Amino acid sequence: MEVAENECAFPSDPVVVKEVEGGVLQFWDLDETEVWNLAQLPADSAYTRYRAQIIEAGADEMRPPLAVPESEKSSPGWQRELRNVELAYGGHGSIRPINCLEALLFAYRHAQYDQIENPSEFLVSILRKVTNGRALLRVYLGAGDSMFPPKEVYGLDEAGRDVAAGWHYVAMLHNHTIQREDGRIRLGVVAPSASDVQLLRSLVKRHGLESARVTNSLYTVEITASQLEHFHGPE
Repeated sequence: MEVAENECAFPSDPVVVKEVEGGVLQFWDLDETEVWNLAQLPADSAYTRYRAQIIEAGADEMRPPLAVPESEKSSPGWQRELRNVELAYGGHGSIRPINCLEALLFAYRHAQYDQIENPSEFLVSILRKVTNGRALLRVYLGAGDSMFPPKEVYGLDEAGRDVAAGWHYVAMLHNHTIQREDGRIRLGVVAPSASDVQLLRSLVKRHGLESARVTNSLYTVEITASQLEHFHGPE
């Protein structure tokens, strides 16, 4: 399939790395072009309808509230989560509309599992390498058929081997799914959880991860490796 350089679309199907019960790890090798970083959305009718549903529900807030059980708001665990939200929305990260590449990945997942009826999280490793003057991106997508993908398809070992072969670990992206509160749909909060912070810091240390991204399908926060130090892990 040939795709115009300025079109927000994958030029080919992904390569399947492994399949396990309930999960699959796949990747695309892409020429690095500016379109991947633009706030340009794919011409995907299902994703367009999904966005329309979110907007019609009044759920397209840049900063949706974090759903915290009233009885647990003062617990140390939830206090760490709330502080991470304040940090992400308070300048220790850059919040922007979802870009083309992120939207394509979400749309790909939505085509497999309706992300309103059957929301699920995915993990994406984005790597970059320049070979003979040609800049390439390698994009791993690990996902499953339930809320969280099996660890076997996270793709972290594969990304680590690529780093050892000369690739740069540009970003780790994952999504926070919609929340339901009193029957109302809300987007997930684009802030790393405490457990996310722990994983991301380990990737910075082991593989030189340059940035972390969290998307909720409309908005994305981008946090540099140095900014991650301000966030709270599961202490």
